[in-house]
Amino acid sequence: MPATPRRRPATRKGRPVLTREIIAAKALEMAGDQGFAALTMRALAAELDVTVRALYNHVEDRQDVVQLAVDALLTSWNPPPLHAATWQESVAAYAASLRALYRGRPRALLVSLDEDTPPASVHPNRLRNPDRFLRLLREVGLELPTALAAHRRLSLLVLSFVLLVDGPADRAGDGRSGLVPEDWLAAHADLDIPTLREAAALPLPTPDEQFDQLVASVVAEVRAGLSPE
Repeated sequence: MPATPRRRPATRKGRPVLTREIIAAKALEMAGDQGFAALTMRALAAELDVTVRALYNHVEDRQDVVQLAVDALLTSWNPPPLHAATWQESVAAYAASLRALYRGRPRALLVSLDEDTPPASVHPNRLRNPDRFLRLLREVGLELPTALAAHRRLSLLVLSFVLLVDGPADRAGDGRSGLVPEDWLAAHADLDIPTLREAAALPLPTPDEQFDQLVASVVAEVRAGLSPE
């Protein structure tokens, strides 16, 4: 009877055995919470409760760690199937997948701002998923330049939405973020801004309602670009 191959232990002396996958997950967590500027080898080692030398047994350098974190982020981006017959719903589903990706690790999205040298390679999802979306738009009748413009606008809108709407609302803990913080208005009680004060007093849509409005604007843009039959 052949010998059963031995598995590597999951833990050693009560601590998880270090792997590139564990390093990637922790690096992404740190970058997502604090930005890549905070991701140093010393800080990462401290978070993992290992020595810096132990890290270098699994990664080449800090740039390798950044690449692992970015790859881990993009590995989680798996939009649902996109169908031309229900293209409006598909656009909404694709937008929702982007929102979930960005919202999960918002500061990790700023890698191009935090890093002088961007990741050396591109994860397949970074190419495959936009290609699927562009093919969807072409299948429903958009010319490629118009499809590219729609994808570019959607990506920028979702990124800014997560950073400026979801982020503050998530930090507030109640799912909402006011138009202007009340303490800002109170601190400038003598400032002549009657229209802004009136607007700030109005009920604000929830982030989900605002996101639906964002998606509807992109769907309207796609519809406007379709050639009349």
